Amino acid sequence: MGRGTAGSLAAASVTRLHPDSDHELHHIFDSRIPVIGVGEGSWPSLVQELRQLTNLPHETVQRRLNGTRKYGVAFEGWGRRNRDFVHYFTPQQVSYAYHLSADTLTELLHDSARARHIDAKVVDITKVEGGAQVEFEGRASERYDLVFDARGFPAEIHPDRHIDISFIPTNTAVIRRCPSIVKEKRNGPVLQHTYTRAVARPHGWIFIIPLTVHTSYGYIFNRDVTSLTDVESDFDAFLETDGVSEFEQRSVIPFPNYVHRQIYDGAVARIGNAAAFMEPLEATAIVSAQFQIGMVLQMRLNRSAENHERDAPVVNRFLVNNTLRYGLFVGWHYCCGSTYDSEFWRHARDDAWPRYRTASDPAVVDCDALRRFDEMIELTNRTVIDQSDWNRMCAVPLTSYCQVSQGLGC
Repeated sequence: MGRGTAGSLAAASVTRLHPDSDHELHHIFDSRIPVIGVGEGSWPSLVQELRQLTNLPHETVQRRLNGTRKYGVAFEGWGRRNRDFVHYFTPQQVSYAYHLSADTLTELLHDSARARHIDAKVVDITKVEGGAQVEFEGRASERYDLVFDARGFPAEIHPDRHIDISFIPTNTAVIRRCPSIVKEKRNGPVLQHTYTRAVARPHGWIFIIPLTVHTSYGYIFNRDVTSLTDVESDFDAFLETDGVSEFEQRSVIPFPNYVHRQIYDGAVARIGNAAAFMEPLEATAIVSAQFQIGMVLQMRLNRSAENHERDAPVVNRFLVNNTLRYGLFVGWHYCCGSTYDSEFWRHARDDAWPRYRTASDPAVVDCDALRRFDEMIELTNRTVIDQSDWNRMCAVPLTSYCQVSQGLGC
């Protein structure tokens, strides 16, 4: 359910991975809800997955995405060292992801899914014996063995259903589309190394994502700390200094930072923004959806049906745990502030981030994300890291923790 990135990934993944031809796959979405082609970043795992899902060469996939090759995130003005740094994918300058247009990604995946497409509004999903019952607006209900729910943010955050990760101090994005700074080649994909820029500003930070058809800029801030008027004014000033003379105002998007406590219940798998959301600082949205879809499908397609109910709590805890680890990694970026001694950055460093231990207390979240995060921070503080620890991960690899730790000066 859902025509965005997560829903389209799920439909294409079921098409590829389901071993039987006698199943029927429905891809349900409400055409009145547009896909916002903002421009997105990703992690290297998406490059190989899109090759597998589409059976198209990497070069063709990249061109269809209006994409560029992302080799990491370039941080400007973050931390206490007063210097810029890059969080590279590893192997450095070899491993790359995509910068891509969200709307073209869903079109590409749409073409790869053997599904019956149903244009309808879903009003309710109920877990029933052996599956889930889906109620629609204006059409008969349907019963399914498995539902991937990718319908986006919840209407409200409720502590019984959601883990509030407000230690990430932002909750709103202003999106602008600007002229392209990377030009598409006639005879092949763009091969130059590009990076997502993450530029600290007085009221938050700005992402810059270079695509071949435009450049996406987004100002990420906290609407409870700073007014939209002040953000727009600073956004204008930044674009002027960045040499951008014109832009298209795309949208103002409020968002929660949260993890759903019930990502998977045995019949319904919440994926994408329906499962969790955190600001786009480290491009965790798509890679989280990949992980959620892959985990559920591998279990469902490789375990006998009598195990599904017993497996569900284990799978759910694993998914919640991994997603919360992403949240801790993202929130940690604010622990040393930035070059700006502003109200936002004082709030981020001194008020929001210190809440992370309470928010991720194992007694509250029923997982060990906090312990694993603490272990990674302890490793980054060692003078020498033993070779046996080099491959440690807490959602992201130790190399990412070390690069960010050194860059921020923490």
